[in-house]
Amino acid sequence: MKAPALPRRGGGNPIGAVMTPMIDVVFLLLVFFLCTSSFEEPEQNLAASLVVAQQTPGAGAAMTPPPELEDVKIVGEMRGDSTLWTVNGGRQTTDLAELTTLLKQLAAIDRALPVTIDAGAAVPMRDVVGAYDAARAAGFGRVLLAADALPGETKP
Repeated sequence: MKAPALPRRGGGNPIGAVMTPMIDVVFLLLVFFLCTSSFEEPEQNLAASLVVAQQTPGAGAAMTPPPELEDVKIVGEMRGDSTLWTVNGGRQTTDLAELTTLLKQLAAIDRALPVTIDAGAAVPMRDVVGAYDAARAAGFGRVLLAADALPGETKP
């Protein structure tokens, strides 16, 4: 027995009813991929240790990697009538030009590091501003000033 033919509407799409489940499947796949994807950036600074079995003669000395810094800390304290600046607990100077030179050497490693100036209460403000200007002249973009907590405040 032959199935009766349905009358066609003018300009109709004979496969229009089949598209609805396909659109549903596409949206379900879209939701699935959005839920399962991670939007984290991949790690850029992966530590890799390369082991060299032997060094060929005449290859020269091994390259030492540049030191990795977390931040730059400048501590100022009064010594007599001048301010003594200590950079990262190492080099000390009373001259702002030498402080700028030291900071330029650190800026050559990484200019994005934050610089923290920790000056005591006895250090004159002109010297603190001079250290701030030295850090900016060295090329650092983020220069912070440290302050002691007020009496009665708790540190976070």
